[in-house]
Amino acid sequence: MDKTLNSKKIVLSLLAMSVLAGCSNPETRAQANRGFDYQDAKLRTTPLLIPAGLEAPEFNSEYVIPAPTQGVIGGVTGKAVDVRPPTQVLPLVRGTEAMDSDIGSGLWFYQQRLDQPLEQELSQALAAFFKGQKAEFSQTAQGWRSDGRAIGNAQQQFSWQLVPDAVRRAVAVQVSAEGADAQLTQDRQRAEAAMLNAFSLSYQRALTKQQDLLDRSPIQLTLDQAEGRLLTDEGYDRSWKRLVTLLPKLGFDLTNRQQALGYVDVEFDGLSKGKWRDLGLPALDIPEQQYRIQLGDLGEQSSITLSDKNKTPVSADILSQLARTLGDAFQRTDLIR
Repeated sequence: MDKTLNSKKIVLSLLAMSVLAGCSNPETRAQANRGFDYQDAKLRTTPLLIPAGLEAPEFNSEYVIPAPTQGVIGGVTGKAVDVRPPTQVLPLVRGTEAMDSDIGSGLWFYQQRLDQPLEQELSQALAAFFKGQKAEFSQTAQGWRSDGRAIGNAQQQFSWQLVPDAVRRAVAVQVSAEGADAQLTQDRQRAEAAMLNAFSLSYQRALTKQQDLLDRSPIQLTLDQAEGRLLTDEGYDRSWKRLVTLLPKLGFDLTNRQQALGYVDVEFDGLSKGKWRDLGLPALDIPEQQYRIQLGDLGEQSSITLSDKNKTPVSADILSQLARTLGDAFQRTDLIR
């Protein structure tokens, strides 16, 4: 009895697997899932029967559709129609845009960092992408050549080219599909777009990881007593992130913040001596009241000023205390995890 039940279960499982295997993915199915018998359909007409004693009506032949002749019907029909959704080149990396090109698909990347030439950075990113996908690749006089392992087709070959534009401070990454698989324009464009999107996603992940490491590194903060402000050795974005991350941990309640305008409205409730000891920071002994913290963009530096709720700058003593505590906190990478 048990053997019979087990046999039935096995048969049912095999049938289910066969049915599932026969189902194709809508993303990869190129043909419509219905028959194409309609292509052989013929229009059959019969003469209009006129009862005896009545005259046949007059027919206007102005709108008669003539039968198509050979070569009149243009484009693909029936099974040749590709019903898959289009694959588009997506600007997944900030500061990129798709480019129009007759020789392949491409993306414009614009210079974001000043510490490394963009063309060199993209070359390194391409090499890392190929290695991460375990793709076969080589460097040529025109750029790169790789297989299509990133999109699941190791037999498909692609050529890559970096096209710098000094005027736009940009570099284009162009990819062209090669070989027999690239004969159909729609298949070629689909493959090229998929490869570019795979590279963009890989590059974006690397940039995000790099930015996370940078955001967690120490930031130097000093007191500029003459100007009544604090100065950081980092740009606006990093300084803003560090500031809004640390303030709640130092006893500040954030009541309003506007990154575009660079200010944070806070209310200082203070911390106990034990809490300051746990943080390992100098205790901040300033009046428990409302403040506005203003962040200024100085290019490679940022300024921080502190005022009360009436927008009046605080005293030099309060600013000095803030510089001492906040300066130590900006150096501590463990406080921003």
